[in-house]
Formats: sequence, C-alpha cells, structure tokens
Amino acid sequence: MNNSTTQQLDINNHEPPCSQLVSTLFTVVLSIVSLAAFIGNILVIATFRKTPSLRTSTNYYLVNMAISDLLCGSFNWSLYATEGMLTRRVFITEPMASVVCRLGMYFRGISQVVSVLSLVLIAVDRYVAIVFPLKITVLRRKRVRLTLSLLTWIIPVASGLPYFLYTKIVKVNDQTFCRTMLSTSVNAIYNGVGFVLFYCTPLITMIILYSLSVKTLRKRSVTIGDRMQSQLNNKRQKQNQNIVKILISIVAGFFICWTPLCVYLALKMFHPALVARDNCMIFIGLFFYVFPSLSTAINPIILFLFSSNYRQALKSLSLHLCDIFKSRSFMHTSSNRIASSQNENFDTIELRYMSNRDTTCPRSTFDA
Repeated sequence: MNNSTTQQLDINNHEPPCSQLVSTLFTVVLSIVSLAAFIGNILVIATFRKTPSLRTSTNYYLVNMAISDLLCGSFNWSLYATEGMLTRRVFITEPMASVVCRLGMYFRGISQVVSVLSLVLIAVDRYVAIVFPLKITVLRRKRVRLTLSLLTWIIPVASGLPYFLYTKIVKVNDQTFCRTMLSTSVNAIYNGVGFVLFYCTPLITMIILYSLSVKTLRKRSVTIGDRMQSQLNNKRQKQNQNIVKILISIVAGFFICWTPLCVYLALKMFHPALVARDNCMIFIGLFFYVFPSLSTAINPIILFLFSSNYRQALKSLSLHLCDIFKSRSFMHTSSNRIASSQNENFDTIELRYMSNRDTTCPRSTFDA
C-alpha cells in the first residue's frame, strides 16, 4: 500500500555516513518539487472553485486528488526531517518525533490510496460517458458523486490504521528511521494485500477501461466521417479524445512515480542486504521521498499544459487576482494621498493660527 516495512536492521553496521552533499542534494530537489506541487495543486483547486464550467465529475475527482497531494506534501517534510534526511542531525526529537512519524506514515498512505481510487473513479466516469453516454447521468448526480468521493477517503483511513498504530522511531547507529513494527509474516501479508488491492487491481482496471474508451472513440470517428455529421459532433469527439489523452498521461505519471517505491519495498523484503549496504540512503531518498513527491507535482503540470479549459481558467484567475491587487493598491495610494492632503491642510491652518496668535498677543516682559 504505502511505505515502509519492518526488516531486521543491521545494528552492528558502523560504516561512516555518506557525505553531507547527498542530503543537501536530496533536500534541494525535494524543496523544488514540493514547492511546484504546492503551487500547482493550490492553483488547480482555485481554478476549479472560480470557474463554474470546470465543475464536472472528472474535475471533482481531480480536485480530490489535488487535496490528497497537498496532504501528502504537508507530512512528507515532517517525516523527512524526523528521519534525519535534512542533515545528519535530527531536527525533531522525542516525544514529538514519534507523533510526527506515525502521522507522516499514516497520511502518506491515505494520500496514495485516495489518489489511486480517484483515478479509478475518473476512468469509470469517462468510460461510461463515452461507451454508455445515456447512463452517465446516474454517476454524475450530486449525491452519488459525494458518496464516491467520501469512499475514496474512508477506505484508506480504515485500511491505513496499522501505519498509525504500529509505526515507531528506530535508531540504527547514528541514523533515525521511521518504521512500521510488524512481524515479518504479518508485514508481508499486509503489504502484499495492499499491493494487489491498491496498485495491481486499479492499474489493470484503468488499462482495460481506457483501452475500451479509446477503441470506442476510434470507431465513432470513422462512423462520423462516413455519415458527414455536423461539426459540433466532430468537435465533441475531439474533446473526448483530448480528455482521455490527458487522463491517461496523469495515470501513467502517477504509476511511474509510485512504482519505484514498490521496487524499494520488494528489495527490502527479498534482498535486505542490498538495502542495508546503502549507507548514503540513495534508495530511501529517491524511492521513498523524491519519486512519490514527483507524482504530486506532475498532475497540475499536465492539466495546465494540455487542457485548454484549465489554461483559460488559470488565465482568468490571474487577471482576477491582478485586478484585486491593482484595486487594493489604488485604494492604498488614494488613502495615503487623502491623508497627506489632510495633513497639509492641518499644517496650513496651524501656521495661520500661530501667525495670528503672534500678532495679537502682547510681547513678553523678557523681550528686548
């Protein structure tokens, strides 16, 4: 499902730690990716809320993913600091470290499963809309959409509880790790079931659904060409094809970014000695942090690059924000000018008053 496993840690391995340069490089890369993910997902949510035309079922689930990606990014950094990946010095210590460790592992797992289930719902929505267009109204009812969205959170919250209950801080030599302390057999079963339910099954399901959708679109394009249908139908057909291409790109990006983590878990389970020799923590840095973080940044990039609707919505949002900024700046400038004018008038009145006072008051007895 998500992250770590419990393996027998090599406590007697006293090899010197790797250069600080490795931690610095990982931190710089993760900072850039996290910043891009934060800005991108905030913009996706903002454009969705600002633009009524974007409020379709597919976009609801995409925003659901954006929220889960923000959640993942929020706890990724705290987990990163707890494990001492920022530097060789741990920034978060006990008892806060255990709390951060549990929450970090738990919410990362929730975020991953929410994204997977959202992608499945998007694939189902597009499949029904393309293959059975007359039945799509059932899935797009507000109550149905809300129920499905809630399920994408309820399922991972329940299935990820072992991460919250059994995750602890483990110290190996001078390095701190956040690990789920389950027995080897229980851990293998838990991760195996999670891999099948939340990786293999969704991936196969989406491949089948998108393949059938693309096949249907190609058949219709040939039929429309033969019957010389209206330009409106042709335009709608091209829009559906473009939407499917964008969604397939998002699915591909997601699984490409999360597959290295599955490889890492498999290596820990079947070749623990190979992982134990990784003193520079290259495997952990790349497979556990960098690649999963990339998945949170890729979706907004794909949407704003390839979706004309999202680009137009982003442009409108930018203009709206510029107008707000200009109006506030104008109001601030105007208020300053009014205040300055009032001060000048007050100074003039005061000078006149003092002048009149000097001419009317009697001279002091101390004047020469």
